[in-house]
Amino acid sequence: MANDVEMLVRAARAAGGVHRTVDDLAVDLPVVEPDVPMSDVEAFFRSPLVSCLGVRGHDEAAIGLLTRARFTDAQTGRLGFGRAVLSRRPVGEVADWAPLVVDAGTSIAEAATRAMERTGAARYDDAVVRSATWASVATGDLVLSLVASLTTRSLHDPLTRLPGREMVLHTLRSWSAMLAGSGRRLVLLVADVDGFGALNASHGPDAADEFLRRVAARLQAALPGGSLVGRTGSDEFMAVTMSGAGDERLARHVSLVRGAAMRALTPQRGDDRPVRVVVAAGPERPEDLVAAALAQMQATKQHPAAAALVGELARSS
Repeated sequence: MANDVEMLVRAARAAGGVHRTVDDLAVDLPVVEPDVPMSDVEAFFRSPLVSCLGVRGHDEAAIGLLTRARFTDAQTGRLGFGRAVLSRRPVGEVADWAPLVVDAGTSIAEAATRAMERTGAARYDDAVVRSATWASVATGDLVLSLVASLTTRSLHDPLTRLPGREMVLHTLRSWSAMLAGSGRRLVLLVADVDGFGALNASHGPDAADEFLRRVAARLQAALPGGSLVGRTGSDEFMAVTMSGAGDERLARHVSLVRGAAMRALTPQRGDDRPVRVVVAAGPERPEDLVAAALAQMQATKQHPAAAALVGELARSS
């Protein structure tokens, strides 16, 4: 899964972020009259920034699309016509009069799906966006943005918007490799809601969801800058941070992280639930660090008095 997560992270970065609708990607579409000769629009395609032109239809709702590929094909004289003859052809004879047209506000997912449902030579043509003025969006941009959106959903919790379990583990592995030989230590906090099922049953799922969002916000606000906070289970959160080099700095950092989290997660409202907090730290492999933290958490649930001993063993291993 590590390689899969890395691939998804890179895909999201390559896509340049997540867009919600075609409006986020659309660019103005130059529109010409259908009787304009081909020679008059050649100047447009000299610019690498212009991939297509709109061609005005018989009414305001109709639009044709003259892509760079169509323009080039029409000017090559594949049927034996001379370039001078071809250059006099009106653009209306060459344009595609059935392009993909989507309305402004159309979701990226819907537009990308419709674009890829096309067949034949026009499958990768730009899509036309209908709004107060005509615009266009490249099919490649739609697909990349859809990949970024799906990546974000797969690596993040939709309720709290925090990174999910796989993203937290990926971060642990990445930071562990980065800290190798530096003397600095990874610190992993695990927070677990006590009696979350009872909250769900007594107050309903909406109240339970709102409580989880509050936990997420409080943890993010309380922990040191640069910490990564994720939701790793239905009522479990993990936070990854790092201490300075040396045992004394590590001890101070662990105390700071634990204290800040416990203060932030102390019940403040009637429907708040207690949250158990444990912290593990050390030079172990990320998988061992997670196992140590979860062992501490299990100890707090089964044998609260033994929790401190488990934590001490985890930190000294």
